[in-house]
Amino acid sequence: MTPLERLRLATALVHTIPGAVLRLRTDGDERVVVGHGVDADIDPCKMRRIVAAMACPNRPDLANRITEVTFGGELVDLGGGVFATSAGGVEQRWLASLLGFPTLTELLDDVGPEALPSDAMQACLKPDPELGVTVVRMAANDDRFTHQLDEVAAQVAAACFVAELCGAVDGALGSDHSEGVS
Repeated sequence: MTPLERLRLATALVHTIPGAVLRLRTDGDERVVVGHGVDADIDPCKMRRIVAAMACPNRPDLANRITEVTFGGELVDLGGGVFATSAGGVEQRWLASLLGFPTLTELLDDVGPEALPSDAMQACLKPDPELGVTVVRMAANDDRFTHQLDEVAAQVAAACFVAELCGAVDGALGSDHSEGVS
């Protein structure tokens, strides 16, 4: 994954998730805080426009200058590309993927423990075509299944990673199966 792809994913998350904060450190040890709080240097909407512009041909790509990306605010990094929030007492898990909406929809149909009822979880997909990213929010439909939310989210994140990896290999071999912004 390229530095620009990582930055696109992080930017999509902070732009989509209420209360999320993104902290960036550059190779010159400058620190930039992206969020809506008083300590933010830039708001998520402006950061999104900047990152989308970096993905355009003939525009400077400064993403390789970013050496560290961390999340904060209402967003808890659970590892493996999965993030946690709670809204109105409902636990939510989030992830961002370079996969497009149709591919993610199919992928979500095939992920999760077999013993879990098909209506136990819900997923909301939020495509961001300008960034070439789709953000996924997952929650349990019933409190009885909340304890399985982390497992399902980890499986979704792993399946996304595998599909992205396969897409990158196909793209490198000249196949026309890759999705997202290059």
